[in-house]
Amino acid sequence: MGMTWPEDTLRSTPAPKPRKAPSLAVGYLLNVLLPGAGFTYVGLVGWHVGWVGILIALNLLGSVLVGVTSSPVFGLLPFLGWVTQLVHFGRTYAARAERNFQPDLDSGMKIGLIAGHAVLNFLLVGVLTAVLIPNLLGARTRANDAGERAAAHSAYMAAVTAQLDGKLLDGPCPLEDVPGNERITRCTVSNADTEEPQINVTFDSGHTLRLP
Repeated sequence: MGMTWPEDTLRSTPAPKPRKAPSLAVGYLLNVLLPGAGFTYVGLVGWHVGWVGILIALNLLGSVLVGVTSSPVFGLLPFLGWVTQLVHFGRTYAARAERNFQPDLDSGMKIGLIAGHAVLNFLLVGVLTAVLIPNLLGARTRANDAGERAAAHSAYMAAVTAQLDGKLLDGPCPLEDVPGNERITRCTVSNADTEEPQINVTFDSGHTLRLP
């Protein structure tokens, strides 16, 4: 019966193979399809959750600002956030590569978190389509209506002031000093010689208001 030396045992035990580095292309693809998911793929769950929150906040903020201001430029906020996320991922991948992607997450946990994000993303899109977007469109309509009423009231006050000065005539409204007059496409005065003149104001939205 032969003897086995400890050194022989050590030599016969195969060294553990290093884990294969995550694919940079797959990480970018995940961040394109499921923004933030690429960070979990390289072992950083915190940034995955963080970017999901940041992008949701930017989408909400951009939608509200577009609705309130009617300026489409705020609609670029989510896109700028998405691009920033991709740039951040590239730098984070390089930093993780220098550390051989250690410490890392279990592959099953990565798959579970990314799959959970996919399900959450599907549900979120459904909620936005069914609830939030109609509400935001309604808020924009209400804001536009309020702005048009304020502009029409200012136009009427300008007409009354011109009548007091004896300068009001039937025809175009005096709009030189009326706030928001850039939204007015047509404004006419009638009954200028009576105690209560009337104006008809048409806006670039197609709405027409008559005062008083």
